Amino acid sequence: MRLRHFLAATAVSSLIVGGAAVPAHSATTLPAEKVGTLSTWGNTGHFWAAAAIPIPEDLTGPVKSVAVGFRATGVVTLDGHVRVWGAAFAPEWMSVPAGITDAEALSLSLGSGAALHTDGHITAWGGETEEFSAPPSELRAKAIAVISDTGYAVRPDGTVATWGIANPIFPVPNGLADVTDVEASTTSVLALRSDGTVASWGSTGALEVPDFEGKKAVQISNGPGASGVIFEDGTIKTWGTVPDGEPTFDGLTPATKVISLAIGNNSAAVTADGVVHAWGAETAVTTIPDELTGEPVNTVVVGMAHAAAITTIFRDLTKPTIAGTPTVGQILTATPATFSLAPDAPATGQWYAGEDPIAGETGTTLTLGVAQLGQAISYRTSATRGDEDLVSSSDATAAVAKITSTTSVSVAPGTSPVGTVRTLTATVTAPDASPTGTVTFTVDGTAGDATALTAGTATLALPADLAAGDHTVTAAYSGDASVAGSTSVNLVVTVAKVVSTTSLTVSPGTSPVRTGRTVTATVTALGGTSTGSVTFKVGTTTSPARPVSDGKATWVLPVGLAAGTHAVTATYSGDATTAGSTSPVLNVGISKAAASAALKARATGKTRKLAKKVTLTVKVRTTAGISPAGKVTITLKGKTKKRVVAKVNANGVATVVVKKIKRGKYTATVQYAGNTNVKAVTIRPKFKI
Repeated sequence: MRLRHFLAATAVSSLIVGGAAVPAHSATTLPAEKVGTLSTWGNTGHFWAAAAIPIPEDLTGPVKSVAVGFRATGVVTLDGHVRVWGAAFAPEWMSVPAGITDAEALSLSLGSGAALHTDGHITAWGGETEEFSAPPSELRAKAIAVISDTGYAVRPDGTVATWGIANPIFPVPNGLADVTDVEASTTSVLALRSDGTVASWGSTGALEVPDFEGKKAVQISNGPGASGVIFEDGTIKTWGTVPDGEPTFDGLTPATKVISLAIGNNSAAVTADGVVHAWGAETAVTTIPDELTGEPVNTVVVGMAHAAAITTIFRDLTKPTIAGTPTVGQILTATPATFSLAPDAPATGQWYAGEDPIAGETGTTLTLGVAQLGQAISYRTSATRGDEDLVSSSDATAAVAKITSTTSVSVAPGTSPVGTVRTLTATVTAPDASPTGTVTFTVDGTAGDATALTAGTATLALPADLAAGDHTVTAAYSGDASVAGSTSVNLVVTVAKVVSTTSLTVSPGTSPVRTGRTVTATVTALGGTSTGSVTFKVGTTTSPARPVSDGKATWVLPVGLAAGTHAVTATYSGDATTAGSTSPVLNVGISKAAASAALKARATGKTRKLAKKVTLTVKVRTTAGISPAGKVTITLKGKTKKRVVAKVNANGVATVVVKKIKRGKYTATVQYAGNTNVKAVTIRPKFKI
């Protein structure tokens, strides 16, 4: 958006001072590269203009815009402040509000003025109505002009609004649109459209816009009774009551290409070579001060009896900038400063570490070395134009740091049992660097000796007897002259227990009930003799934990085990270095106990031919502590045949009484059936009744 400062010098076209109508001119807000110093000149004996010519002594900084009126001069400084000065009691300068710090455009008229702010709102002062000094708060503009108590504002959408008196001096034509700039004078208003055409309205029919013959206007100027434009080719067109002596500007060379135009009773132009040209009736205005000779003037404005110009100052437009990371080994790249004017010779550069220049480093790149560690780096561009020497310095970087390193640690082999030799490997990397120095490994909080880093790696053999379990390992790199130290994340090294195998034997092998038998568990593990304990189990009976000695543990099986096959297992508990294990099932066979039997017969109530009662007693004997309870079958063969079954009690005795047995010789078959734990037995004793 191009913002303009506008000037309208008087409120009524009939006002005559010194016999001439008061002109009005405006100045364009300059781009940053064109801001500069202010020069003023004119008729120092003029009653009204004289006080507007001397520049205030405290106005020493660059200005980006200037406007002159009949009795005042105003500027907008580079930092957005508004300064206006002029004839005593002139409201256009005495009524300027304090505290304007973000102005972009300024317009002065006889008795009034206005400033356009960066955000587009307007501050106005002077005038004879409250409506003028209080523009609508919602009004936003990209260009303004004031004439007496009327203000004109080009809205962002290109339409033109007015504020101030209810009936403007020159009402805006219906349908006016696409406007980029506006100027007002005591006789007319001039508007520039974006397509380079111009609209004019006011009280003087003579100011009808002429045919531009296809040329596109890029700047307008409007004074009382006269108007003009600059075309994009640097030529100009003026119309109305234009002062005599207008030079010819064909736009073909810098000396004939116009960049600034002020039209009125006195007129002036600046050509691309920085020369000011002026013509008109006021000699004090048309005589250009010697101080502007050879200077790069870029803007001129004129009033009835004085004029002002801005000369571009030699300054840095942009300071150098530095891209890159301030780390040893990295490359910083500088973008040199740019200047408002071309230096006499190409600008030079110099890198600085702190306040000291780095010898030999004048290019736009700098490879940071160890020598710059801890120092802030800056770049300065130096340029000379005439007798002015400029040095523009970049912001300093942060202090140069060592190259960031990354340390990682690994172990090989990975998870393995106790007794395995493992190797820790620390790997240190750093961008564009080959780290040297040492690495310290820490295992479970205990740091070892520093190990030299070779080709970015360092190794450490872990003790083979490292206890089973998880161990936390870190590797800390010491750093070197250019690379910062770093520490790895924790590595968990898992040491597994040695796999064990448990086997079972029994002694003696197969044996009968109530035989004392010992089971032996043998624990084997790679790399040594295991300790710990073994728990035996037979059926539902579990032994107490039996200590392992020389890899073996024993247990005497309960003697009360019944005859048959019993599954026995042994479970090894493991120890600090050996994993537990369980044996395969050992089937232990227990045979029945041997038995013997004896028969005793006793007859009572005997007659010559028979006995009334015979008591048969069988006695079964077996291993002590084993009950022979069961049954016995007795079969008698003789004169009387009998078969009887009797119970054998726990003591091994069975008694049965048979009656009416004929007397004679008998053979008895005694069949003891046995039981769970006792074998069967048969005897054939003979007896006589």
